[in-house]
Amino acid sequence: MNEKRFFQWVLGDRKGEVMIFNKIEVEGADVYITFKDNSRINETFVAPLNQKDLTGKLMAEIDSPTNCWKFKEEVIGEETGRVEQDAESGVRYEVPSVTEIASDGQKLPVKKKKVTLIPPRPSAPRSSNFGIIEVEKPIFKTNIDASDPVYILMSKAKKIDNEISMNITISLPPKSLYDIAKESFDKGDEKFIEYIVEEISTDEIKNALKKAIREMYEQVSNI
Repeated sequence: MNEKRFFQWVLGDRKGEVMIFNKIEVEGADVYITFKDNSRINETFVAPLNQKDLTGKLMAEIDSPTNCWKFKEEVIGEETGRVEQDAESGVRYEVPSVTEIASDGQKLPVKKKKVTLIPPRPSAPRSSNFGIIEVEKPIFKTNIDASDPVYILMSKAKKIDNEISMNITISLPPKSLYDIAKESFDKGDEKFIEYIVEEISTDEIKNALKKAIREMYEQVSNI
């Protein structure tokens, strides 16, 4: 009988929720952890058992729902009003502070909160970890035949700079993950996009570029 494995959300709308592991799914170079409720997450965003640094992580593996991450909230102040100035008249006015409605209907200022993550007690290491599947990196090879008359013809020609418009189809993570990265991590939006671009293969870019260059030559006569 397989031992149950548990994972806990540490960020996002489901923060604190514990999930039960179901299976691993591999799609190309991507590895996904799938749970009993049929939801899943890219393994890149999951911290392994006993890891305390959750930088860049949305979930963490835990050994038990009773030994999980805790979230300590502290009130560090109140949302205050701000002063703005009308661009045309120059009149300054105060924008009311953000408020929330109490159960008795009274308006109360929204509290600023600081959340501190408290890690679970250390656990015995697993016999195996989710992760690391080495993806064989292709060796760069060129298809250029220096003796081909077509290559000789174009290599000796004078080159003219031209702008080329090209389209490329790529698989993107959902916007909800982009929003979490942007709001929760320093330069999270920039890193999010950078990692997407890093995962685009050279072949995908080259194929899109080939199509764009062919269309340019077929449509334009004065290059």
